[in-house]
Amino acid sequence: MRLSDVQGEFQRRFTALKINMNKMIVLCKHAVETLTYFSMQLADAFAAWGYEIFWMDFDMLGLSAWKLRQAVQEKEAVLLTFNFIGLSAEEQLWDFSDTGEPMLSLWEQLDMQCLNIMVDHPIYYYQALQYPVANLRTFCIDRDHVSYMKRFYPAIFCEFLPLAGNDLPREGVCETVAVPDEAAFEQWMQRPDTLVLTANYVPVSNIDTQLAAMEPEYRDFYYEIIQAFLKNPKQNLLSCIETYLRREIPNLSDSQLCEAMSTMPAVDLWIRTYFREKTVRILAEGGIQIHLYGKDWEKISCARPENLMLSGRMVSSADCVQAMAQTKIALNTMPWFKDGAHDRIFTAMLQGAAALTDDSIYLREQLQHMDAVVYYDLQHLEQLPDLVRKLLDDPGQLFELSCRGQTIARDSHTWKHRAQQLAKYL
Repeated sequence: MRLSDVQGEFQRRFTALKINMNKMIVLCKHAVETLTYFSMQLADAFAAWGYEIFWMDFDMLGLSAWKLRQAVQEKEAVLLTFNFIGLSAEEQLWDFSDTGEPMLSLWEQLDMQCLNIMVDHPIYYYQALQYPVANLRTFCIDRDHVSYMKRFYPAIFCEFLPLAGNDLPREGVCETVAVPDEAAFEQWMQRPDTLVLTANYVPVSNIDTQLAAMEPEYRDFYYEIIQAFLKNPKQNLLSCIETYLRREIPNLSDSQLCEAMSTMPAVDLWIRTYFREKTVRILAEGGIQIHLYGKDWEKISCARPENLMLSGRMVSSADCVQAMAQTKIALNTMPWFKDGAHDRIFTAMLQGAAALTDDSIYLREQLQHMDAVVYYDLQHLEQLPDLVRKLLDDPGQLFELSCRGQTIARDSHTWKHRAQQLAKYL
């Protein structure tokens, strides 16, 4: 690099730091571990660009609110949160009427813009979306979710923001090099695990128990919708559920439909849980050993439990990253995101593991099968063990695929890339 190029880059960075010195990003921690981890990586990106970072600590929320009032004076401050954390009528952050209704939030009192990223379908946030705070912008991780927001909440700004891959300092992690040379290949072959899934187990029977408490008419209706998803897993939530709701109530208004959709998280949880359980069981019973990092997997019914290597506990986000850095293949089963992605995919790629996942429209646009990722079909899960065996029979090809995936993830799918998109609204 020429000296003039170095000087130019320094000048650009110095200018950016000067511009952002009076800007504060408020992030939340100790509410949900995974979302705190996402927030920490966003904080690293914004701090490098000169933004001041303020943490709302949900272990000491009242004190954090007091400190924010002092720190925010004469600064341009923005709340950046996930899943309406801090925007859900928390007692220490809102003024309430005599009847107990939330009236004015801390963010509105401080005239702050609020950016909220929803990492699940908007049906999970019906109450928060009915009475949004002022200056709210929302972001969805699936383009179907964005379409849902634009249809049912047109007054609320919404944009697509896919999840990104998680990373951690490289000390203690099996290093990978995104160049398929012999030395890197030998190092990659030393990874101790062959196939890893980082996720907790929730038995489908748990959700069945909840559904069993419903009136028989409603319970049967839910299971009819579930069967429709099992027959055609390509459907998104709204298109399938709306068909059945309108069959029962043809003149359903959009507001009524939106309210009815808010009662459907059990359907979403049932189908995503079913396919995660079935995927793991088919692999194990097909003779594939799989390491499961997450709690309660000892409860799964499996004819060949000797192929299930269990962590036996809840694991942190950092543990999940570490696990993916020590495996050749990282398995993902998508939540019901049919036009988005899950962070497990990009995390696996960043850590040099080959990502094995069911697909989506967005993923197919970003990643080609057997180039930077490996796709399997939910409707043909019986083929999955043979697919894994085929991958492991050609470790050289699998390593090259993982290298291409790592390069793509480093270039396009880190939290720094998502921070660049969010920075437009700061």
